[in-house]
Amino acid sequence: MGNITKWSVQVKGNRETESIVAVSHQPNGVDLIGTMKSGSRTKVVGGKDSGKFVKRFLGDYRYDPADFHTLTNVVSTDKGTVYPEQGTVRFSATDKKGRINAHTPDGCDWTLTVRGDTAELDPATQTCHTATGDTSLVYWTLVTDDGRHMNAFHAGSTTTPSQPPANTFLYVGALTRSATGKDE
Repeated sequence: MGNITKWSVQVKGNRETESIVAVSHQPNGVDLIGTMKSGSRTKVVGGKDSGKFVKRFLGDYRYDPADFHTLTNVVSTDKGTVYPEQGTVRFSATDKKGRINAHTPDGCDWTLTVRGDTAELDPATQTCHTATGDTSLVYWTLVTDDGRHMNAFHAGSTTTPSQPPANTFLYVGALTRSATGKDE
C-alpha cells in the first residue's frame, strides 16, 4: 500500500500542471518513495472532446526503463514485492465519443475515455482473464501533453492459481511513443 505525501497543482489559463510524491511502506520496513515530476492537463471547454486529444493517445507506447530509485515504472504490491512495468501498450480508437482501447503486454484489453490530455479507465473497474490468472484495474489514468510521452498511475489486483491475491500499485508510470509504432 502507499500514501501520497505531496500533491502540488498549478493552474495557468486552461492548463494545469501537477507533481506527486508517494511513499509505499513495505512489510520489511523499507519505504519506497516515488515522484512524478510533472503531469499536465488541458481544460475541456463545454465537456466536449476534440479529436486532436484522442489522436495524442493513439499508437504504440513503450514503458520507459524501470528505475528502482525513483520508482518510475515500478509496480509495488501489498505483499511487499516490487517488479518493473514493461513492454508496449497499443492504443486504438473504439468510437467517436472519445473512448480508446489499451492492449497491454499481458494480452489484456482495457477501455478508457479521453477528456482533454487525460484518459481514464471507463468503466471504473475492469477485469481481464488470462491463462495465468486474473488482473483487475480499479483505477488507471494516463496524461499526455504532446502525444510523445505519457505519465500514468494505476491501481488494481492480481489473482493467480499459485499465489494469494495481491493489490498492485503503479505510482509513477512513464511511457514514450515507440519510434516504430504505427499511429492510427
